[in-house]
Amino acid sequence: MAGSPGPEEDTPSLPDLSDSSQRESLPDYSAQGRDVSAPYARPDETGRSRARVIVITVIVCAVVLIAVIALILSQTVFKQMTGDDSHTPTAAASRSSSGEGEYVPDPKDPDLAPPPPIFTQKPTTDCSIPDGSSGDVSSSGRTVRGGHLEYTRPDGWTYPWSDQALPYMTNVNGYGRLVENNWYSVVNVGSVEWPESEGKYPGDEKAAIAIFQCYATTAGVLAEFGENPTVTDYRSEKTTVDGHDAWIVQATYHFEDPSQLQDTSASIVTAIVVDSDDGPQAVASDVAADVPEHAEALDQIIKSLKVV
Repeated sequence: MAGSPGPEEDTPSLPDLSDSSQRESLPDYSAQGRDVSAPYARPDETGRSRARVIVITVIVCAVVLIAVIALILSQTVFKQMTGDDSHTPTAAASRSSSGEGEYVPDPKDPDLAPPPPIFTQKPTTDCSIPDGSSGDVSSSGRTVRGGHLEYTRPDGWTYPWSDQALPYMTNVNGYGRLVENNWYSVVNVGSVEWPESEGKYPGDEKAAIAIFQCYATTAGVLAEFGENPTVTDYRSEKTTVDGHDAWIVQATYHFEDPSQLQDTSASIVTAIVVDSDDGPQAVASDVAADVPEHAEALDQIIKSLKVV
């Protein structure tokens, strides 16, 4: 016959955790090596240097920016507030106390500055006119000769101009071209004769200045220039003519009141004295400045000058 189960077989039991041999071992992290370069680790020397460079750069940029802003303010807002007007005037119009434009000439600009004293309305010499005339005075074809100087006559210059009463010049010959009414562009050539009453011959430069001044004030030109003409494009300088030393004085005179003329309101006055083996020779002329054909012809005549 079958028997009934015993007590140990019928009653369930729990594991005995008191036995250490039955426990599952856990990992020991303290025994493992820790990575010192982990995110929370202290930065190395390279990182610290990079950070210092960034900070210094930011500071320098800020200082420079502040300096630039201060400079701009000092030249604009602060200058206006203090009323600083100690700027240097230029040739452009400045403002006068009345608010009107005020002309301030620039001494380095010959078109704006007052002309030198040699371009005066009154000659600085006696403008002596030599007695009589003798020597070479001729025109042949396109060649115009006076004294020992000649030039080639340009197209359109068809009016003979024989003026024997020019200061300091003899054997004068010239040609002209009509501008309008009875006004002509004229180029004269001849020999220079300096009177003993005014001392010895002063040289090419002073002789050219004297002929220029006298021609501008005694050859009928002054009547149109007026008492206070504007003078521009002036020069007084050494040059050469046909290989000979020479001096040229030239200026453009703007008529003060050209009431009798319509086509021109300015004239180029020129005096040239050439040092030749036969003594000084000269050019004396006035040509319409604002008529291109006349002004260009003057340049052609000067370039064609020859000592003969």
